[in-house]
Order: sequence, then structure tokens, then C-alpha cells
Amino acid sequence: MTVDVEIEDEWSGCFSVKGIELPATILYAGISGFSRLSLELSPSEVLIYVNMFLSWMRESAEHERFCVIQRFLDNALILVFSPKFGSEDAFADAVKVARWMGEHDALRFCPAIGIASGTVAAGFTGTPGGYHASVYGRPVILAAGCSRFRPEGSFASSITFPADEWKGRDFTAVFPPVAIDHPEKGRVTQPQAWHPGKSRNVDIAGMGEVVLQDVVSFIHWMPELSAEKKAREWFSLIRSKGFYKK
Repeated sequence: MTVDVEIEDEWSGCFSVKGIELPATILYAGISGFSRLSLELSPSEVLIYVNMFLSWMRESAEHERFCVIQRFLDNALILVFSPKFGSEDAFADAVKVARWMGEHDALRFCPAIGIASGTVAAGFTGTPGGYHASVYGRPVILAAGCSRFRPEGSFASSITFPADEWKGRDFTAVFPPVAIDHPEKGRVTQPQAWHPGKSRNVDIAGMGEVVLQDVVSFIHWMPELSAEKKAREWFSLIRSKGFYKK
């Protein structure tokens, strides 16, 4: 570990500090419109919605073995990618997972996605009653900030990150076309669904001006039921079965 000490502070008391600093790429995925959902759905429906979102997020991460999931507040998750976990290109691996989310958003969660890289500290915080592993550092805040500056337009999904993260990568290497088996034409390549946007300057609180880059998809999912409607249906079923006791 980078730090493993016991501190006895005059005012805070005695506590341990155990953690490791490591280079990492952070993928922040937040629930879009969480405040609106909290006002329009019942509390129990919001609880169902959030659990649906977290379950879907876990499935997305299973497609990339080089990440660790860290819960962040109540309406977002952060995924941590690092060479420490076996990733050769942490940024590219984070983008792959973000792309999977956009291409498999069957319930239209439309998560707000931001990505940023740098040094983070992973360690334990809490009290003797319970400790939890957390990740701290500028990349966490920057990734969250990127997710809030979504580009304008009628896109279906977007991935936002500092422009200098791209480092001259070949777009088709990071976003390769998807080949599928067509019943009549055989193996065919689908048209590219993702497109790079123009870089733009934004002011992120505490960080000043940051140049952001977006990659967006215009392929919209048209589900019969959105996650919002499905949460309502699940709650209605739970109540009809007598599992809701007010």
C-alpha cells in the first residue's frame, strides 16, 4: 500500500489510513434526470429504478475484465480501469464499456457518461462500525464534471472526456464497425453508429477551462417499455401481490 498508518488527531480522534495510489481511468455513469425521477415516481418506484440501473451497469462491466465498480452517491457509479488490474490501455477499455452501454440501452437509461484519467487513491473510509473502499482524486471529479456537460443535439448516447485523452488514436480502432450475421447476405458490416463531435471549451467548477471531446451515437433504442415505466409496473405488481406494506 502507498500509505498504511494509524493517526491520532487532537480533534478527530484515532483513525487508520490504508490505501494505494495508482494510475487509472475513471468512467462515471450517472442516472439522467434523477431529480425529475425522484419527483415523478413514488419513493419505492425510484428504489426499483435505481436497482434496475445498477444491475444493468454490472452487466455492462462484465464485458470488460479490467475494471472495478465503485458506488458513488446514490445516483451514479464509477468504474475504475488501470494497468494495475491488467489493462494495457485503460482509456480505450473505459470507452469500450461506455460504447456497450450506448449500444445495449434497451430500457433507455441514457446514462450521463464522463471519462477522465490520472492518479487516484483507492482506500478505506468509515468508522469501526463499517469500512468501505472508495476512490479519490481529480480524475473522479473531472469524469463527473464531463458527464454533466453533455453535447447539444438529438443524439441517443454520448461519451465525454478531456480532449487530450484521445492522444491521436485512430477512431476506427477505438470504435470499430460491428459485423453481424445477416440471414440472407451472410456476414455484413453495419454502418458506423458513433461519430466524433467538435472539441469545445467549458468551465468546470474548481478546475477552470477544460477542452472536452464528445463521441455520440444517433441510433435510438425504441423500447416498448422504458426503465421508468417498467419501474412503475414492477411496483404495481409488488403491491398487488401484497409485498408492499405501507
